[in-house]
Amino acid sequence: MAGLVLELQRDALDNEASIANLLRKAMVVSKKLGIEDIELWLERELHGYYKAEVVEIPDYRKVTGQIKALDEYHVWQPVHIENKDLAEQLCCRLMSEPISELSELVRNDSTYAVEQKFPPNLKIKIMSMMNYQTEPVFQFSSVQIHRMLDTVKTHVLSWALELEEQGITGEGMSFSREEKQVASRVVYQITNNIQNMHNSQLQQDSAGASQNLTVTYENKDLIKLLEELKSSFEQLELSAAAKNELSAEVATIEMQLASPNPKSIIINESLKSSRAILEGITGSVLATGLLQQICTFIS
Repeated sequence: MAGLVLELQRDALDNEASIANLLRKAMVVSKKLGIEDIELWLERELHGYYKAEVVEIPDYRKVTGQIKALDEYHVWQPVHIENKDLAEQLCCRLMSEPISELSELVRNDSTYAVEQKFPPNLKIKIMSMMNYQTEPVFQFSSVQIHRMLDTVKTHVLSWALELEEQGITGEGMSFSREEKQVASRVVYQITNNIQNMHNSQLQQDSAGASQNLTVTYENKDLIKLLEELKSSFEQLELSAAAKNELSAEVATIEMQLASPNPKSIIINESLKSSRAILEGITGSVLATGLLQQICTFIS
């Protein structure tokens, strides 16, 4: 009976084999050999990069595309955003979905465009920049998903080959004590292959992007400011439309702060929009105090 390591190699080379099953089998190998760093990567690929403590997503999970919306003739048209930095941020996305969901996206076709919706508050913000009021979506080539899947399979294959080079192949579903000891002493290339990660700020990989937000996303002062803004809505002398706009900007910032991959450029733009709304109120001590606080977060 072939060992698990050789089965991994065979499955990684099989184009018809389920990639989720491949990762589950790799999980069995990593647990039996006690290789914790690879086990963590496998868990994230299988279950998604959703947990709050997960702030890094591998570079190979980044996709680039376009913001598009249907025009009055029901033809997809690119959405033009004048702010270059904001446009770059919105046209890049880190895919946090489990590997099985990514596989399902491209199960029947390898060339079509994948469409993903924007969160409600971000959708409202994008629509405010559009000439026609239809829902914008993020579109990108499904070829990029195939690239992700191939990258993951290649990582697993490389790891399985490294194990074999060290004399670790197993017998059936088991590994010998000697194999486990060797496995614990080896530094595996796969851990280097996936080190190029994006942390919580996607813009670090965007050409020409600059850091406009002067605080970290964990800063409690920004969260406190948002709470003060929300509690002040009724006291501020704003029109109903202005209140709704300010509420949408606050909600957008809160959504970004709650995201595992908050985009500083979006937070910065929402803070600037909030500032512009409050600047329309003259003679308000409350508005003046809020403006001063907002300005501390904008460079």
